[in-house]
Amino acid sequence: MALLSQSEFAKRQGWSRQYVAKLVKSGKIKLVNGKVDEQAALSALKQQAEPASALRQAPARQEAFPATLTDSRQAVDFVTARTMREAFKARMAKMEYEEKSGKLTDAARVRDDAFQAARMVRDALMGIPDRQADVLAAETDPKKIRELLMNELEDILNELSRQ
Repeated sequence: MALLSQSEFAKRQGWSRQYVAKLVKSGKIKLVNGKVDEQAALSALKQQAEPASALRQAPARQEAFPATLTDSRQAVDFVTARTMREAFKARMAKMEYEEKSGKLTDAARVRDDAFQAARMVRDALMGIPDRQADVLAAETDPKKIRELLMNELEDILNELSRQ
């Protein structure tokens, strides 16, 4: 147990003497006979530190964040959990913005609309034989038959485009 004066402890840590005095006054560092036990003081400060302070002290950003996502069954530390939560909130905000700006729409609604459009096209095309059978049966000229079919298809497509 190495006991140091407050000013010596401050020099070793690269802090000011006033900062160490403030830590003593706030009760974060306990004095032993007016001196600071270096190891006990450092461990006490480490236990009382905010979890995010590890980010400020990390020499490289890579060490502060895990390289891979953690398995959901493993314990997740505070910083990682907060990072994951913030990333999720950012993705949700982006999706909400894109939905409100019209760039994003509900997939179920798109499927329903596409199904309804395809159903209308199918029904219109399947009705051609019923509507044109008698007219085409009376025609012997292939050009006239072709013209009647083309007119019917154009009418159907024009009607569908209006809807």
